[in-house]
Amino acid sequence: MNRFFSILLIGLLFAFIGCGSKVELPKETPEEVVKKFYSLLSQKGKGSASAAHKMISTKYRSLDEDAFRRWTEAYDIDTKIRVIESSISNKKDKRGDIIARVKIEFSTPSIFGGSFTSTSNTNLILDEKEKTWKIDFTAETIDEEAMKREG
Repeated sequence: MNRFFSILLIGLLFAFIGCGSKVELPKETPEEVVKKFYSLLSQKGKGSASAAHKMISTKYRSLDEDAFRRWTEAYDIDTKIRVIESSISNKKDKRGDIIARVKIEFSTPSIFGGSFTSTSNTNLILDEKEKTWKIDFTAETIDEEAMKREG
């Protein structure tokens, strides 16, 4: 009888762990969110800036809309972005977040002719309540130690 209860308890424990660790991902992919975010920034105007502001995470730091607009108003409308690669962490980070990383290439017209091209990573935090990806605009999920090691 004790063996039966032990097996049942272990089975329930595995079932509980298996069910609890599965996180439902949003239908909109991190790549789509990043493209939409930068598209809104390139449109300029109060309405598009407000829509882009709603796409940023406020989990660790809140940024009012006016400050956001001041930080993003210099975004060049002629900038083109291209997603190079993306990944979604398969486990939660030390703060309990699921993080997506999207590496993008920016191509901005240069005053010297041609264009200036650079790459950057955009991190997104999964908002499990809203089932959406939120842009980590204030870089709360950046691992500074790893960046220092990479040079």
